Amino acid sequence: MQRFKNILFSPLAQDGNQAALRRVTQMYGTNGAQLTLFAAVAEPSRLQRLLHRAGHVDQMMSAERNRLSQNLQRWANASPITAALSVEVGDPALRIIEHVLRGDFDLVVVTSDENKEDRSTIRRLLRKCPCPVWVIRPSRARTQRVLATVNPDPDEAGLNRTILELAASMVNLEGGELHVVHAWELYGEATMRSSGFMDVSEAELDAMLEEERVKHETALADLLASVSVADKPWRVHVVKGAADVVVPATVIENAISLLVMGTVGRGGMTAMVMGNTAERVLDKVDCSVIAVKPEGFQSPIHAPGR
Repeated sequence: MQRFKNILFSPLAQDGNQAALRRVTQMYGTNGAQLTLFAAVAEPSRLQRLLHRAGHVDQMMSAERNRLSQNLQRWANASPITAALSVEVGDPALRIIEHVLRGDFDLVVVTSDENKEDRSTIRRLLRKCPCPVWVIRPSRARTQRVLATVNPDPDEAGLNRTILELAASMVNLEGGELHVVHAWELYGEATMRSSGFMDVSEAELDAMLEEERVKHETALADLLASVSVADKPWRVHVVKGAADVVVPATVIENAISLLVMGTVGRGGMTAMVMGNTAERVLDKVDCSVIAVKPEGFQSPIHAPGR
């Protein structure tokens, strides 16, 4: 976790969760990390400005800015290290990303309510923020269980290494259990089972499935052996099925409190976007999440003046 030295913390949750900030600052404060508390005042639409007199709109925005500033100050008072405070006007996700780009932040942390969260803001951050995003949700878990989700494809070696090392570092700092999951499928299985144009017996299909399972287990074992955290007590889950089904099920079955996963972009694009599988997984889990971008990711958002 030494890699994070410049942290942007934005409490999106309506309810206070000072424990979340204490957790972050306890983890990074001893490393000399810089901390900025950030909030954004939603800018009124053009129609809203037309419907209300200018003075009323300005007054409302000023009151909201003051409220958010006071809220950030309460968070700052709960922090064991000195934090800078910043309140801007505009779309929260856009302003956070612009702030990250201007200030070269290496981690964004946001809080989220258990029953109410701004999924749109979080989704945009996970898609377009250039640095890792840590979404902290309320948890009553007494034992931290961290799950790293990987795809042991050689083209994703750098991303997998970051995911595994980040998951292991969380357990090193706070204790708990360390899990890794890989979901696999046999290409064309559904077609082979249903198509009248293919003559594949059940015995042949079973043999192909077993061969595929062994390949994926071997690939994951090789991946774990190649990283610096290979000696950690990984609890390995190699499960047949689609990732957006397997990962949420693994989270529930193992009472996972933190999921570390990659947001894999489409190759060849300057501004890569989060894959549909990652989005579906994130929509189905209630635990906290750290989302990591592939190496070389460039945000489609550009900070003003840069």
